[in-house]
Amino acid sequence: MRRWIAVLAAAVGLVAVPGVARAELPVPYSLAGGFFANPTAALNPNAPPPGSNDWRCAPSAAHPRPVVLLHGLGANQGLNWSTMSPVLKNAGYCVFSLTYGAHWWLPSVGGLRSMRESAASLDAFVERVRAATGADEVDLVGHSQGSTVAAYYLKRLGGADVVGTLVGLSPNYAGTSLYGLTHLADNLPPLLNAVLEGVCASCKEYYPGSAFMKDLNAGGSAAVAGVRYVNVQGLVEQVVLPNSSGTLPGAENTRVSDGCALDLSDHISIVSSRRAARTMLNALDPGSAEPLPCAFNPPFLS
Repeated sequence: MRRWIAVLAAAVGLVAVPGVARAELPVPYSLAGGFFANPTAALNPNAPPPGSNDWRCAPSAAHPRPVVLLHGLGANQGLNWSTMSPVLKNAGYCVFSLTYGAHWWLPSVGGLRSMRESAASLDAFVERVRAATGADEVDLVGHSQGSTVAAYYLKRLGGADVVGTLVGLSPNYAGTSLYGLTHLADNLPPLLNAVLEGVCASCKEYYPGSAFMKDLNAGGSAAVAGVRYVNVQGLVEQVVLPNSSGTLPGAENTRVSDGCALDLSDHISIVSSRRAARTMLNALDPGSAEPLPCAFNPPFLS
């Protein structure tokens, strides 16, 4: 009887029992699957994705650095990471995530505030993760704006001292033309400019000539010595324009479609790609790298 009680307790995550294997979390390899698995949580900015924010998690010798996940513009932690969070947890990582840059009057939509402010939120969150886990360093995985915020934190807020690797999914380090929209946003009349600043300050910062982008890329690049950067783009990158804004000199810059015609990931759906997930795991633990799978993943915007 005691044995079965122990098994039940381990199954619900109350205790860890030697000899009792914990079941792996299900992984929805689609954006729709992740949303419909728990639509309420996906719209709650404070609800972490499956596998994330277990503040009792102790990093293992195999994976000593916890992984912090950073969502994209207009998303939140639960909506963005329903695939990658359980993938990381199943692989044995301590995983953490947050929703940043949201307004009090629109809490489910993150990434709208200035990316300088969001980077400061990341700084505080990383220190909380380090304190809870006892880890000296963390690794970062950022999708879209998540990579930009991470890069600013690394370069301007001292994050390079406590981060080993940044994996960027559909990353953006140098801004985007976005078909001329960011140029338009940078040249609005005063009243409209004030409205945009109040609603989406980060949108203006994505203009390649903005003060934010000049600050991030001072010296010729957003990269910081001592940090490993791995950048993964989809077959079609229709948001980060030119696509070169998603690459860095000296980094590992790849596309999921390289060697796999079935992976049709775009800027958004890359976060549910099996190939991107394996690339992420290989980047975080090169010593245990495995061959990349090749599986169909549809685009979201194209």
